Amino acid sequence: IVTGDHSTPALHAEHSWHPVPVLIASDRVRPAAAAFGETTARSGDLGRFRACHLMSLALAHGQRLIKFGA
Repeated sequence: IVTGDHSTPALHAEHSWHPVPVLIASDRVRPAAAAFGETTARSGDLGRFRACHLMSLALAHGQRLIKFGA
């Protein structure tokens, strides 16, 4: 996983409330974008999600979640 702890758009030249790009890659999952950045992240497969869901996404993409039920 590659990400940042906050957004710093060049237009604002300081920390902001804007979304932070996230890249998840492993031997099982390939990134859809050719580069990592705010522009390419906008068209990525993950879309927008709350940061509290990042660990669940990482575990799911790494096939590390325990299956319950059927």
